[in-house]
Amino acid sequence: MSQLNSQEVINNQSQSLRCYGIVWQDTTQPNGFGIPNEDELVNVPYQFQISANEYGRVHGFFSENIFYIVWLDPDHNLYS
Repeated sequence: MSQLNSQEVINNQSQSLRCYGIVWQDTTQPNGFGIPNEDELVNVPYQFQISANEYGRVHGFFSENIFYIVWLDPDHNLYS
């Protein structure tokens, strides 16, 4: 993954790497990540999986081509 830029990660639809935006109102955390200055820092929140649902998901956001991990969600708790 470290060799991919943000658009390559976002647009990748392989079975082992899927990345998609988080829709907060559909989640168990409707107020977002809860980090300071979130409105200024987070343009689009994302989640991705690094295997076919086996190890959960990683949640965070891109700033340029850097993905900042905010949460690890091994049990898929963000969406009920």
